[in-house]
Amino acid sequence: MDNEDRENEGDLITAAEKATEESLAFMIRYSSGVVCAPLTVQRINDLQLPMMVPNNTEVRKCKFTITVDLDEGNTTGISAADRARTIRALADPNVPARAFNRPGHVFPLVSVDGGVLARAGHTEASVDLARLAGCTPAAYICEINDDNGRMLRRPQLEVFAETHNLPLITISDLIRYRFSHETVVQRLTAPTVLHTPFGDATKISFGSTFDAQRYEALVVGDVTSTGTLVHLVQGTLEGSIEAQFAHQHIVRQGKAGVLVFVPGYEGLVDVSGELMAQQSIFGMGLQILRQLGATSVVLLATIAPPFDTKGFGVDVECVEVLQKTH
Repeated sequence: MDNEDRENEGDLITAAEKATEESLAFMIRYSSGVVCAPLTVQRINDLQLPMMVPNNTEVRKCKFTITVDLDEGNTTGISAADRARTIRALADPNVPARAFNRPGHVFPLVSVDGGVLARAGHTEASVDLARLAGCTPAAYICEINDDNGRMLRRPQLEVFAETHNLPLITISDLIRYRFSHETVVQRLTAPTVLHTPFGDATKISFGSTFDAQRYEALVVGDVTSTGTLVHLVQGTLEGSIEAQFAHQHIVRQGKAGVLVFVPGYEGLVDVSGELMAQQSIFGMGLQILRQLGATSVVLLATIAPPFDTKGFGVDVECVEVLQKTH
C-alpha cells in the first residue's frame, strides 16, 4: 500500500510469470475487476504498445497503454483463465507483439526506470517486487475493494491481509529496502576545491544510475569519522541561503560535514506524493554519503524528517534542528 498523502490504497500484487486462473479469480473477487499488468519500458517497447491517450491528465501520471488479449488459446479474453494466459505472455520475452489482440481485457502499465525511487506508485512497486523475487520484472495488480465497492484503507487492509495470510508492505518499506541494499548513485567527477566565504571545501558530482539527474556534494573535513554533520538541500549548489547557513554552522562547529544538493524535488512530489518524495530525496542523499565513506552522521535540518530515518544504509545518530542566529 502507499501513503495517505498519495492514493492511500492497497493493491494485490503477484509476479506476472506466476499468473494462474485461481489467483486471478481471487483478485477479481476482491477488487473492481480491473486487473493491470505493470511492465518495464523495454518490454512495452518490444510489444509496440502505444499509450492509451496522447495527453495524460491522470493526477499521478500513471501510464496506461492500449489494452490487450493474448490471441492464441483464449476465448473472449475476460475470464480469469484467459487473463492469466495473457498476463503470463506479457511477461514472456519470447512472445512477440503480434501475439496480442488490441484492444483487450488486460491493462498494461508502464513502470518508469528506477522503480519506486523514481515514482513511488503501485506500478513501480510491483515491478520492483517481481525483480527482487528473482522473477521477470513484470506483475499484475488490482486495487482492493470491500463488498460495496469502496477502497480499503490501512485498518481494513491489515484485517484483509491477516484473514488471507498475505504479507502487507508499504511502498515506503520498499523505498527503504532498495536504498539500503542497492547502489543507485555513481561518482561523476574527481574532487575539486571550491573557495567559499567560510573556507575551502571539496566539491564532488554524482549521478543517478537510472536517470540523468545530477547531484553535488560539498565536503568539509574527513567525513569517515562518526558524527559527521550532514545537511540535505532540495535544490542546486548556487543560490541556496539555507545551504550557506548550514555550511557556516558546520565550520563554526569545527567538525567534518557534507552538504548534499538534491534537485528535482517538485517533480517527484507530483508523481510520488510529499512523504515518499521526501524519503526518496533522503535516500539519494544517504547513498551519496555512503559513496563518500560516511557510516554515522548527525542530520542538520530546519524541520525534523516526518519519517523514521533508520534503515537507509547510513546510521543517523540524531537530528539537530538548525536555528538561525543573527
